[in-house]
Amino acid sequence: MALASWYREDPLPELPRLDGLQIGVARDSGELARLAGLPVEAVETRWEGGHTAYVARLFGRPVAYGWVAGLSARIGELDLAFRLAPDERYLWDFETVRHCRGRGIYPRLLQAIIEAEVDAKKFWIIHAPENLPSGVGIERAGFTVTAELSLRANGEPGLVPLGPVDRVLDAADLLGVPLVRSGVSPCWSCGRRSHACGCGPDAEDEAGCACWLLPAAV
Repeated sequence: MALASWYREDPLPELPRLDGLQIGVARDSGELARLAGLPVEAVETRWEGGHTAYVARLFGRPVAYGWVAGLSARIGELDLAFRLAPDERYLWDFETVRHCRGRGIYPRLLQAIIEAEVDAKKFWIIHAPENLPSGVGIERAGFTVTAELSLRANGEPGLVPLGPVDRVLDAADLLGVPLVRSGVSPCWSCGRRSHACGCGPDAEDEAGCACWLLPAAV
């Protein structure tokens, strides 16, 4: 799964206006349940758990939704639960109704959530590798691909770095999973410690230092 991030200092790409589109916090549990294909009780349980839902409407009709976790979240596919800091949000369970896909509603919904959640400084979102349209929408909204979240050989989750070092470290802290070296260039210099770390390609403790996240020397 690709993990992407948006930090408050990041720019928001300007997207052309989409006539008839309005986005706001969901208030009607029955409407949201029908849109998401969930029992009303499930919607209310999510609300009680500190999750907020946003709905996109096109000329008044609900056409897309997405959830925002502000306290804690769980990635069911990996059986991975984690807590969020007060200034963090995890975005999850988004869907646009089939006949409205391809109009750019998803990235506009993501941007509307960022603008509405004014107390948050860090936003996180994942998407399955086979879901290419979701990945395109996330990047169009302004998110930065940060890491690949996948299972290691021992069956436990790990993060393969793909983005800025500081964000990769933030992601590892958030999820509580180790960094793994698959697909990453070997260490050439320790950029975060004042002494030589010795964490070359054969290092046993690859989570002990961040230097191997830096790009290989040319």
